[in-house]
Order: sequence, then C-alpha cells, then structure tokens
Amino acid sequence: MKTSDFKTKTIIEARNFPRPEGHWPLGLDIGYSAVKGMSPNKVFCFPAYAREIPQNREILKTADDSDIRYLDEDGMWSVGALAYDELYAKTADDSDEELYGRKRYYSKMFKVISLTGIAIGLMANAFGSPRHKKISIQGGLPAKYDADGELVRDVLSGTHRFEIQLGKGQWQKFEFTVSGNDIYFMAQPLGALLSASIDKNGKQLPTAGRYFRQNLIIFDPGFGTLDEYTVTRGQVTDTGTYPELAMKEVFRRTCRDIKNQYNYEITIPELQNHLETGTIKVVDRKQMKSKKYSIEDILDKNRIGVCRDAIEKMKSIHDYFSKCDCIIATGGTYDAWADEFKETFKDMEDLMIAPANINDTSLSNVFSIVRGYYFFLVNQLKRN
Repeated sequence: MKTSDFKTKTIIEARNFPRPEGHWPLGLDIGYSAVKGMSPNKVFCFPAYAREIPQNREILKTADDSDIRYLDEDGMWSVGALAYDELYAKTADDSDEELYGRKRYYSKMFKVISLTGIAIGLMANAFGSPRHKKISIQGGLPAKYDADGELVRDVLSGTHRFEIQLGKGQWQKFEFTVSGNDIYFMAQPLGALLSASIDKNGKQLPTAGRYFRQNLIIFDPGFGTLDEYTVTRGQVTDTGTYPELAMKEVFRRTCRDIKNQYNYEITIPELQNHLETGTIKVVDRKQMKSKKYSIEDILDKNRIGVCRDAIEKMKSIHDYFSKCDCIIATGGTYDAWADEFKETFKDMEDLMIAPANINDTSLSNVFSIVRGYYFFLVNQLKRN
C-alpha cells in the first residue's frame, strides 16, 4: 500500500437509497479518524478533526473541494482535511482525550464534526430533500462502550443553528431539531453483520440465515479501537474492545520510530499531512541543511506489526478459530490488513473470510458499518 492510502479521505457522493415515506433516516458513524454517513441521497466521509479559526482570516488560495467550514454563534471552525492543514504551523495543542478518548463527547470539536456530518446528510440533491420529513439518526459505539450512548444522544439532540460551507460553494444555513427519542445506537460490529446480510435495497438475503446458523466473528479494526463480536448460532456470546490494536497504534508506533530514527517529533494528527507524499523534511538548523526522508517503510512495518499482534490476540481468545465458521471483516483498517489475513488463514479450508461490503462492492468497506446502521433504521421505521 502507498502511504496516501492511509490518509483519511473526504468523499461526498450522491446516491439513491430506499427510504420510508415521510422520514429522512441518517446512518452516522462518528469515528476517531473519520465521520461517515449514509442518507437517502448520498454517502459521505470526512476526517474527524476540526480547529477553530479567526473569522477575519484572509484566505489567499482557491478553496479545494475537500474544504469544509463550520460557523455558529460561538465562532468559525475549519473541518476535516482543511483542519489538518492548520497543523503545519506546529501549533497543535489537542489532547489525546479530546481526539480519541471517551471524554471527547462534550468537547466543542466533537459537536462541530457531529453537526457537520448531520448537515451533509441533510443537504438536498437530485435524489431528494429532507424538507418536511422527520429526521432520525442511527449510530453505533464500540462493543464495550454502549453506556456512552446517552452522552452522545445528549450532544446531538435538541435544536441546532449553524452554517456550513463546502469547497467553493455558498454558505448554507441549517436549523433543525432532533429528538433524543429519534437517536439510536447499536454495537458497531453489529452494523457490519447487518451490512453483510442485506442487499442493495436493504432486504435480508438468503445468506443471512446461514450466518445466523453459524459461529461467526465480526472483526472491526477501526482507528481508535479494534472491536469484535462473537455470534454463536444467532446468539451474541462475547464482545471485545481493544484500543491497543487499532490504526491509532500503527500511527503511534510510526511517530515513535520517526522520532528515534530521525530525531523528528511528530504527532498522530500531524502524521496525516505527511501521508500524501510519504516523506518528512528534517532540517539541520546549525548547518542550514534540509533533507527529505521516506516514511513508507516505517509505516508498513508497523502496519504489519499491529496486524500480527491483533491476529495473535484473536487466536488466543478464539482457540485458533477452531470453532469459527466465518469472519466478517469491516473497515478501512481491515483493508490495510487484508493481505496478512489471507496469508494467515489460507490453509484453513473450512473458515470463510467475508468483507462486510460483500453485497455492494460499489461502496468501499469504509462504509460497511454505516450502511448497516442506515438499513437497520430504514427497516425499523418501515415496521413502525
């Protein structure tokens, strides 16, 4: 993989998805690296990062399509890739807890990226508008963090007023109310299982019955945590959440090795800005020299190292997968680990490895969990 493949992308893609009459369902995954969403008229993704900026700042460059700005009565924020650009000035003072911890929910940054995600999901296009429709949101949480749902619900519910600007477009004003009773949560890995069980119209496939008769492991290595969900013949028998075995750990080790090898200090958010080129520039201030170094080998070594640690952990938990029929794997981190997985399990002829986007490969595996959220909500609203 190229280092640029590890950089969190900004994607806003118009799509036409089934929706119940009179409703505007929104699947929303507010992850540690990206905010991902699916609404009746689009899928979208942007880096889960924001920085407050002065409203009177002079902007000299033409806006990129990936630029996102947020404005409310308290101030203006750059969001996503644009916010990462702010880090070149080496002024980042974000704490790990604010970015990746469970205490982030009441931070202003979390509110900004969450409301930006909802706003993008509500933007009209040729495939529909939420006008005069009831808004409902289905989200998810790491398997062991289900109690955090009340905290997120408290942040997202209520009446919100703000503006959003995408790229070169005009500022768009938003004012909407979401009831706490219309915000739902499930365990994140369950979204992957649902996604692997339904077709492009959200209808359950015949293969779903096979899944629920088998012994499954839902494998969800994300950015902040690795989550797994054990399903034994239709019954959830175990869950696990492991922060030390996720992409954040790959980046943490990479930052550590860059410091040790080049005496170049770099934070995890700053690393995002170096992934496009895969290089760092080290300056010798005394000699007035500078030199670029590739970080590709360092990143790849740590990608493989954390993946192997995760596999070893899963081996010990699941008795070398002796009773497992299928592993449903999801997310961008799994895509980075797919080759190692195939090599590890190549001789286990009775063990199936299924990517969670198996029923709609036109959507990246990055969207598999939020796809499960969306169609679960759609089907619940139809039944009700």
